[in-house]
Amino acid sequence: MTPTKQVLTLWFGVIMMVIASVLGAVSYHLFEEELVSRDAQLLIVINNNMQRIYNSSGQGKILTVLERDRYFLRLSGYSASLWSDDGDLLFHEGVDLPFSATERLDDGSLVIKQLVGSQTLVLSLSSTLRYEELASFRNVMLLTLMTLWIISILLVAWLNDRMLRPIRKLVEHVKTLQRKGLQDQLPLSSSRNSELGQLTLLLNQQMNRIDQLIRSLEDTLNAAAHDLRTPLTRMRLSAEKAMNNNDPKALKESLMDCLEESERMLAMVNSLLDVAAVEQHLDARDRTQANLSDLITEAAQLYEYLAEEKHIQLSFELPGTMNILACPNRLRQVFANLLDNALKFTPEQGSILVSARREGDLWRVSIKDSGSGIATSDLPHIFDRLYRGDVSRKTPGFGLGLSLVKAIVEAHNGKINVESKKGQGTEFNCLLPAV
Repeated sequence: MTPTKQVLTLWFGVIMMVIASVLGAVSYHLFEEELVSRDAQLLIVINNNMQRIYNSSGQGKILTVLERDRYFLRLSGYSASLWSDDGDLLFHEGVDLPFSATERLDDGSLVIKQLVGSQTLVLSLSSTLRYEELASFRNVMLLTLMTLWIISILLVAWLNDRMLRPIRKLVEHVKTLQRKGLQDQLPLSSSRNSELGQLTLLLNQQMNRIDQLIRSLEDTLNAAAHDLRTPLTRMRLSAEKAMNNNDPKALKESLMDCLEESERMLAMVNSLLDVAAVEQHLDARDRTQANLSDLITEAAQLYEYLAEEKHIQLSFELPGTMNILACPNRLRQVFANLLDNALKFTPEQGSILVSARREGDLWRVSIKDSGSGIATSDLPHIFDRLYRGDVSRKTPGFGLGLSLVKAIVEAHNGKINVESKKGQGTEFNCLLPAV
């Protein structure tokens, strides 16, 4: 028996013992009061019978009836005494009990005293038989409660083992994750609708999320290390060249090269930190009600001249009012990045359409271009940090723009998806909650 099972069974045994003791004490007291009430009613019945006999047959009949019932009184624990008006004892049978002004003696015996004509009749009922009944009831009750207590302890021990077995299996499997890794799913040891089944599903979801985060972190670190290696190598070569050359002009050129590479690395690090900051926390207090149409237009104004230079038709189909609760600066970043990407990969004489429409409680904003499209193999990874497809590697950037876009959209409780085919253009769809 495991420690947890032992503790649960012990606590249940203690609680059951306390409950059984309280129930036993209450039952014993109620049964005793019931017996006392019964005995008192019996004495009242006999006393009333004697009063009726006196009323119908006279005082002399009382002694005759008592003599007739002497054997019954002796066997039943009753005691009867009849006294004349002179104080002479006319009849007595049963246990000798003292006269008392109360109806109940210290030993529990009951006494009734009344005048029958000129005579005094004292009837009493001994507590001996009542206590014998109580002792028998107590023994039966103790035996019953003890039997039920033992059966309940065994039943609880079995139920504890049955209930804790899947939890123990879950614990053992979680321990093996240190060796197998988080990608190994926890088995469902009970129904999906049970609390334990729901807990297992939640653990699997969390482990999948943690595993994805770890893999994303590893991929980010590997990509960052790869992208930082080139500028660091250039800086090293420029520094070595400067050390081997005493020409001031050459020294200045080497320093300029080092500064340029350091600025490039700093820009990449700042972009990484920006993505991480949005993913970790975007304060809801910074959000205000804004017109999404205005935010898109303001972001597009930065790229109108570039579109003209490349002879790309940049058109809009936006409602006049698109109320949304958002951080305006962050959403401008979203549409600026998406427009920047669209212009990079759309050839001259191409087109870019920015449109929006209401879908239930959401605004759907679409940015569709007629560019070269995205390879099918690259689509699942375009939102990963520092990921760059074969085509995008020929253009400047760090592969962080779409990561930042996704982080900002999800921080606004929205979603973003992409549809693209190689050579047929790309369409990004942002779904944001409307107000």
